[in-house]
Amino acid sequence: MFEVLDSDDLEKLSRAIDARCRELSIRPDSIDGLMVASQLLGLFQSGLTDETALSTHPIALHIGPPNGRRTNT
Repeated sequence: MFEVLDSDDLEKLSRAIDARCRELSIRPDSIDGLMVASQLLGLFQSGLTDETALSTHPIALHIGPPNGRRTNT
């Protein structure tokens, strides 16, 4: 069962997501940003609650077209 996050937890998690998205040059409200948020939330819920650690902990993220295919635009 997951614990309910309080406002301090949400602020910390939000800052970590914003920092990671800036580092990756992606928008937090994009699909990739949502993937970052999902993974950081999972880490947070598993006990990694330090903001700096959340901002730097390795995550799995593929940015770009599915299957590595490039599109011509």
